[in-house]
Amino acid sequence: MKLKVILLVLVLVTSSLKAGLAFSADGSSSLLLPGNPLEGSRLFSEKGCLGCHSVYGVGGVAGPELGQGILKRPLLDIAGVMWNHAPGMAHLFQERRTALPQFKPPEMASLISYLYYLGSLDPPGDAATGARLFREKQCETCHSLSGRGGKVGPKLDSYGRYASPIYLTVGLWNHGKPMAVIMEALHVPRPTFEKNDIADLLAYIRSTAGGTERIYVRPGNPQTGEKLFAQKRCAQCHTPDAQGMRIGSDLRTKLKVSLIGIAGAMWNHGPKMWAQMGAVPPLAPEEMSDLISYLYFLQFIDPSGDAKRGRVVYQEKKCGSCHTLPGAGGTVGPELTKAEKLKTPVEVVTEMWNHVGSMERKMLEESVEWPVFKGGEMADLITYLLSVRKEPSVPAEGKKPERNQK
Repeated sequence: MKLKVILLVLVLVTSSLKAGLAFSADGSSSLLLPGNPLEGSRLFSEKGCLGCHSVYGVGGVAGPELGQGILKRPLLDIAGVMWNHAPGMAHLFQERRTALPQFKPPEMASLISYLYYLGSLDPPGDAATGARLFREKQCETCHSLSGRGGKVGPKLDSYGRYASPIYLTVGLWNHGKPMAVIMEALHVPRPTFEKNDIADLLAYIRSTAGGTERIYVRPGNPQTGEKLFAQKRCAQCHTPDAQGMRIGSDLRTKLKVSLIGIAGAMWNHGPKMWAQMGAVPPLAPEEMSDLISYLYFLQFIDPSGDAKRGRVVYQEKKCGSCHTLPGAGGTVGPELTKAEKLKTPVEVVTEMWNHVGSMERKMLEESVEWPVFKGGEMADLITYLLSVRKEPSVPAEGKKPERNQK
């Protein structure tokens, strides 16, 4: 029953929108994108997370509420938060006489993607604000609502059925170019959409149009969205060419906003994009959901970690008290350069989580304090660990092995 509830919560909040790592040489980020957030929501329930954490009021109260954007940070920073609180979570599972859940790397990627996705959701639209925007942006010049307004454009009453601003975004995108021509002929200034404007407009349309039917759109899949990004020719402008130049902006640095903020940005920059692309590629609601999800998850990909800083983190957190790296380290834990499941950042995070119980026991035996990671430290540490795997001659403590000293 709880699984059905949490899946419904994700669909509802997503539909209403209340709800070193770098690109490869060809601009692709496939290997760095998370799994499907909807799959992550299922794991969130099945692995027992819902027993302690709630999402928009659904779930336990032993842990913090996760539906308020507290995990709106890059992947490895979320992993750091999970690590910091892992002993406490493990003890709660022990008290309940249940085993701490284990994950495979794809499962961990999907779970973290779900947690990250919760930070993308906007507050619900406000009908009163939407009514003001409808007037100020002169939507009523062309469109009618409940029999009042212009007749140049289609009636907007039908949009009252849609629970998600994605549908309104699709209409603005697919018809934006001819709308611009009509607005210019009528001397109507082209409006811009900021923050929660689209959700507010939809809330007003819904309140005025009446009716109780609601049509939802599924949460977007970022991996499908990446394929659409290429198929719809977005990559022709927003991906670096052979000289490292772009026609359009770098979306990883420009789109530091929520899902609905991305939708507004697509409308606001429409004229510039049309000038470059010519014919506007149409998008269905599901495609728009996938595409916007992909654009949002570009923020999920961590900035490049720094191996030198990571070596300092390795020393400060006393990882070498248990683990062996070339030139230094203990023998309590496995040798990190030879472990099979430590070849990617997600694998490292997964193994750290899966061995929380045994690591805590060993650290207590060795009188090593449980390390706490701050922003960016987890990315630096993992970058260092992965660099050492590639260059096993680099000493863990920054000292040359004795045989190389002169």
